[in-house]
Amino acid sequence: MKISNNGSFVISNYQQQKTFASFLPGIAGEMGVPVWAFYVNRGQGIAGFGIKDKDHAIMEFNPSNKAYQVTPLKGFRTFIKFINSNNIYEPFTGSSEKVKTKMIIEPHALVIKEVNKELGLEVKVKYFILPGETFGALVRRVYIKNISENPFELEVLDGLPEIIPEGISHLALKEVSQTMSAWCRVYNLEHKMPFFRLRATADDTPEVRKMESGHFYLSYHSNENGINLLKPLVDPEVIFDQDKSFIKPVNFYHSSLLNYQGRQLLENRYPSAMAAAVCVLKPGEEEVINSFYGHTGNQNNLNSIKERVLKPGYIDSKERENIALHNYYLDKILTVSNYSEFDQYCRQTFLDNILRGGFPHQIGGHVYHLFSRKHGDLERDYNFFQLEPNYYSQGNGNYRDVNQNRRCDNFFNPEVQETNIKLFANLIQPDGYNPLVIKGLVFKLNKEDRADILKLVSNKKNILEKKLNEEFTPGNLANFIINHHIELSVPVDEFINRLMEKAESRISAEHGEGFWVDHWTYLLDLIENYLAVYPEKSGELLVNDNTYTYYDNFVRVQPRDKKYVLSDLGPRQFGAVVADEEKQKEIKEREFNQDQVRTGYGRGDILYTNLLVKLLTIVTNKISSLDPEGTGVEMEANKPGWYDALNGLPGIFGSSTPETMELYRLVNYLLDKIKDVQSSGKHLSIELPEEIYEFINGLKQELETWQREKDDFLYWDKTAELKEKYRDKVFKGFSGKLINMQIEEIINFLEMSQEKLLTAIEKAYNPDTGLYNTYYYYLPEEYDRTGEYSPEGYPCIRVKSFKQHVLPPFLEGQVRAMKIMGDKEKALQLHRSVCQSELYDKKLKMFRLNGDLSEMPDDIGRARAFSPGWLENGSIWLHMEYKYLLELIKGGLYDEFYQAMKDALIPFLDPVMYGRSILENSSFIMSSLNPDTENHGRGYIARLSGSTAEFIHIWSLLAFGPQPFVYRNGILSFNPEPILDSDMFTREEKEISFQLTKSRKMTITIPENSFAFRLMGHTLAIYHNPGRKRTFGDNRARVKKFVLSINGEEVLVQGNELKEEYAEKLRNNEVDRLDMYLE
Repeated sequence: MKISNNGSFVISNYQQQKTFASFLPGIAGEMGVPVWAFYVNRGQGIAGFGIKDKDHAIMEFNPSNKAYQVTPLKGFRTFIKFINSNNIYEPFTGSSEKVKTKMIIEPHALVIKEVNKELGLEVKVKYFILPGETFGALVRRVYIKNISENPFELEVLDGLPEIIPEGISHLALKEVSQTMSAWCRVYNLEHKMPFFRLRATADDTPEVRKMESGHFYLSYHSNENGINLLKPLVDPEVIFDQDKSFIKPVNFYHSSLLNYQGRQLLENRYPSAMAAAVCVLKPGEEEVINSFYGHTGNQNNLNSIKERVLKPGYIDSKERENIALHNYYLDKILTVSNYSEFDQYCRQTFLDNILRGGFPHQIGGHVYHLFSRKHGDLERDYNFFQLEPNYYSQGNGNYRDVNQNRRCDNFFNPEVQETNIKLFANLIQPDGYNPLVIKGLVFKLNKEDRADILKLVSNKKNILEKKLNEEFTPGNLANFIINHHIELSVPVDEFINRLMEKAESRISAEHGEGFWVDHWTYLLDLIENYLAVYPEKSGELLVNDNTYTYYDNFVRVQPRDKKYVLSDLGPRQFGAVVADEEKQKEIKEREFNQDQVRTGYGRGDILYTNLLVKLLTIVTNKISSLDPEGTGVEMEANKPGWYDALNGLPGIFGSSTPETMELYRLVNYLLDKIKDVQSSGKHLSIELPEEIYEFINGLKQELETWQREKDDFLYWDKTAELKEKYRDKVFKGFSGKLINMQIEEIINFLEMSQEKLLTAIEKAYNPDTGLYNTYYYYLPEEYDRTGEYSPEGYPCIRVKSFKQHVLPPFLEGQVRAMKIMGDKEKALQLHRSVCQSELYDKKLKMFRLNGDLSEMPDDIGRARAFSPGWLENGSIWLHMEYKYLLELIKGGLYDEFYQAMKDALIPFLDPVMYGRSILENSSFIMSSLNPDTENHGRGYIARLSGSTAEFIHIWSLLAFGPQPFVYRNGILSFNPEPILDSDMFTREEKEISFQLTKSRKMTITIPENSFAFRLMGHTLAIYHNPGRKRTFGDNRARVKKFVLSINGEEVLVQGNELKEEYAEKLRNNEVDRLDMYLE
């Protein structure tokens, strides 16, 4: 296993290595239709692919453990018959001294290669997703080369032994696949481009609909004589006869299948998608079989698709386009350091971050995130991912995931500005929670704008007008225009752009499941990174924009008297969240922006407010949710926090200190910003909904009582009562009455909250271990029955006292503590305590997720069920480990960070130990706690991990520091403070090529003693450090001068910062190159 010179990852004899699963990116460009495709290091790689989701598979989706077993037989197959001898050779079925295989993993493609010296053949297979087309397809290119000294005449049989017709759901494939075969049908075979779909919908309902869309297959043989369209073999019995296991192509042994003229059964069985070709090869010659496995909305589209893909040069052009497309996005984070593996890892991690959070793209003035999807794959088989099969594709995701993965957007596209802050803040509800599922932006046009945009339409205006009456996405609208053959006076992308300039957007979201306690905590990260690029907006961000809204949910958190119950297990918190059918109906009856909170208790206009009020809403709901001992934030709403595997903790009255620490951080931020306004001499009062105003005043009284009496249980009881009354009032909506609260009153409330939270954090500190307790659970000791019963029949109780229980240490608690430490020496002491604790894996030199859970009750959740070192129990959970590395560097522990980076960062691991590409992250690494000693250090669950967000944040600190742009005395400056160790700088010249635009590539030389990167996703920035000094610590190297290249002209600026005009130009991506000289 190694990284090649061109940055791809090469695995020799890949089928004999540890199993792993990964995937092609599923990116087809802005004007393309994506396909999902997963692969394993068994057989010919591809283990499942399709369109949109698992319900539209072209090759069946299987969890990884099954994919390893079935891919060699049901995946792509190649059979090569030597015509003179009738011997059949199947490549990629094993290796020996004379048969060597390789898997070559590239960001944009997968390549496998087999060299059979005994037979004198080399077979190479390349897969990529077809970019820039109206249909989605997986492209497969099979190269067969004669490496012997003798000529060969070969008949090659290649393709899928089984293809899934459109219309069979994932569940049906797993449970009733035999029954579903009765609906299977192959169409269009006579045109050598079979179309696979069901005859009609297979649902057992009165409504039976005709199927229009389907999957297709096309294969052609390319040699010096040109293109030869191959005749498809769609009946597997023609190939395998009665061998239903697909082990041997029985009929191929004694018959030629080239241009097969016999009968093929086209129905009532799962078809195959294979074809035969003859290759006549002189020594050194190579021929290729190209195949497309795709999907289209209608059989009528097949002829035009065929005409396009069979044009000479088409497939080579699309392969180049695919490479350029991916490089365009990957090179946004171009990095050139002393470590090529680090540089390539940066690119791959940026790509994977896009796949989970989306790439911010400007369409008609809107920031629209392309390519995102929920993290589901062969190893993460529980998630139902979706890739919108349209232009401008976007997918579904979870609030926490998408929020974190967009944290650094402004560092790569400064046009994002506050878009993400507003999007995620607008999803906060009046109760401080948020919906789980983020479905993406949807748009709508008003009547006047519809009439205006229809002037660009030449035909079928009424059809398009009807479509524009509904909410739409750019992708489904473009798809609608193409599928309905609507003629425009401008290209489709220009039409969409003009239309989007007039459209209004709304985030589409769904409740999903319960409410997690941590989701709100990532808002402040978005705010801080926005202000790192736009520091001059600090004063106005909180109060100037009064178009923030609240998300309106029909699901509510129950008061204690309804969710505290006496179960057969003892006192528990069950049924904490309920859906209100009446409110759900009211929301659905609204004509527009259904999920935005109204005044008039749900019957009035949309309530608009500002970011400060939204953040105060969070503070009030969370400061009134501290546990009975006044330490952690209660898990009051059915779900835990970041650590999902403590799913049972809410049921046993669990609480979490990470949210306490984040609340303290948020309160400190608000106090700093509000006091800045106060010190500027400006008079400020805030208009609050009367219900929040009353809530704050009630909390102030309870905080004052707590300051006098220090009775945490009393505070818990009284503030929870206040919260329950407030939530009951605002569940349907606010009254609409606004009350002015003076800045001094807000400061007073926040300062009292600050004191309460600081005490809570001090309580969480364990002096015996030097660590912070992360999670607690509470068991009621005294309680009364209320006389009421839960829907499940449990008696409801009112708790009078609890006993606190502390869980073993968790890395998360130390991470969040470091975020609020503000003291380098304290942070260092905490780090030393972590390294001396069970959170540090001495064998792997990595940081474990948690300590020993063996003494904990099973009630805490699934973490207790997992073997130590596996999944979410004592493993190296990469996301949290990277969060820890991030806090080391943010806390100024640079030496400790670099040591941990060299030990734990994925590109610096031994690839044999890791068991997969060291350019790709995993969700977790098996720790040395696990009894499976052979797999300690091995990575599991590919790529789409939150670790990508943390690493990109780390990268930004290395490249330009925490605050690249500063605003002092009314002047904007670019003030880079990189955190680069001396060995990060190049030791020799490096010639690099990078994708400047989607169609333009640039090759440059990076000199020795340099560190280069793309700044703001555009400017090529280079630090020159001839002394090879560190850029941190005593005697550090500092920037002494800048050379800017702007439109071909160079500008020299002395000093350590760029001010005003040049800082603006840099932020606006008007600087092509920036050379920074260190001394």
